[in-house]
Amino acid sequence: MKKRVTITTVLAVAALLGLTGRLPSPALAESPHEKGEKHFKTPEGPMVPVSRDEIKVELFLMKEKKKDDKFIKDLFKGEKINRVMIQYFRAGNPPKNIVLGRRIPAEVGRMMIELAIHYNNGVTHLVPEFRFYDHYAAFGNSSFDIQAQVPISPEDLDRLRDPSLNDDEFHTLFRSLTGEDEGVISYID
Repeated sequence: MKKRVTITTVLAVAALLGLTGRLPSPALAESPHEKGEKHFKTPEGPMVPVSRDEIKVELFLMKEKKKDDKFIKDLFKGEKINRVMIQYFRAGNPPKNIVLGRRIPAEVGRMMIELAIHYNNGVTHLVPEFRFYDHYAAFGNSSFDIQAQVPISPEDLDRLRDPSLNDDEFHTLFRSLTGEDEGVISYID
């Protein structure tokens, strides 16, 4: 026999949870900075890049670029990056975004930017590092709402492409361009 849950039972449980602090209180809602602290962790110590054989690369390209599949994979093999997956959009163009994990070497990050410019008609948005594994790099990823992507100006993109940036400088700049260094994420509730 099924038991009915009465409204008074539900209210009593809610009251008990509220007293023990397990029920969120609207009066104690998190500020954007507090939300950011949960998601954006300040890196401790110098950035140690992952080894090339650990890097996972995903490229999302328009179907017209399928003829370049072997060339692109050979390019990554030349860089000792073997975990490469290329997917093709059946119709239309993939988003002009780029994703770089926080331990991707700057040289690989710049290579991804150059490939995105050539094969994806540019880069207009960055996806914050905290959303991905440290060893993950991608462009044209359609998994994210446009609000979760941060616009980048051509001038700032040129700053990221600067070959004189070391790994730490590259990722520090990347995090500053996405707002991660501020710890404020306005698009997450």
